Amino acid sequence: MSYRLIALDLDGTLLKEDLTISPRVRQALERAAAAGVRLTLATGRGYPSVRRWAGELGIVTPVICYQGAVVTDTVTHRRVYQRTFGREIVRDVVAFARARDLSLTLYVADEIYVENKRHSDAFYDKWFGLPVHRVDDLTTALPGDPDKFLIVGEEDELDALRPDVVGAFGGRLQIVRSHRYFLEGLAADASKGHALAWLADEFGIAREETMAIGDSGNDRAMIAWAGLGVAMGNASEEAKAAADWVAPGVDEDGVAEAIERYCLDGAHG
Repeated sequence: MSYRLIALDLDGTLLKEDLTISPRVRQALERAAAAGVRLTLATGRGYPSVRRWAGELGIVTPVICYQGAVVTDTVTHRRVYQRTFGREIVRDVVAFARARDLSLTLYVADEIYVENKRHSDAFYDKWFGLPVHRVDDLTTALPGDPDKFLIVGEEDELDALRPDVVGAFGGRLQIVRSHRYFLEGLAADASKGHALAWLADEFGIAREETMAIGDSGNDRAMIAWAGLGVAMGNASEEAKAAADWVAPGVDEDGVAEAIERYCLDGAHG
């Protein structure tokens, strides 16, 4: 099978813990692009944060942001696809977080809003890369409908919390684990899988001609949807269960291995 579109998660897939991309991975991406393969990024990050890596890698295909809630054109820097959730849900999410003393962040128009900023500026810059606004009341301070909410915590704490969040909001929102520190909520029809399907259709690319590579629960939908779904060796069990193939881990250049194996010299379908 010839793959024409590859969707790549960022953290834990393309990016190592220190937020670098290995030379071998860069070379594989360059070779794939030269061979006519479209590359896109699919991440929980907002576009202002993603723009750096899109520029470094020469990605001209629109990129999937906020776990699939938004797709942004890398040429015009404008949103071309968006799925948000309404203020009535915001009120319930904020009440839930206050009752449990959770660290809640809401994302609106590529800026983030918090009532209690519990982490350093360096933490917010590393993981979010967006302007941060501390407000007195999230239920009244938001300038528009959110793209997503995010709860920051420790891994065990969030694993234990997730069933309660799903129980409270699972019928109205999509709840995903994106990182060991994060639990996120999106509009019910927002996912990396839905966004990838929309993007492929925009470019006339068949599902069978797509590849998706990721490492976390938030990548499960696009890994399952793609013609070839690849989970990293360091991926969660949820991501691995959805995959057609498990690549080496991010520190072993798993993205390069997948592209070399299925798109370049050693390609086989």
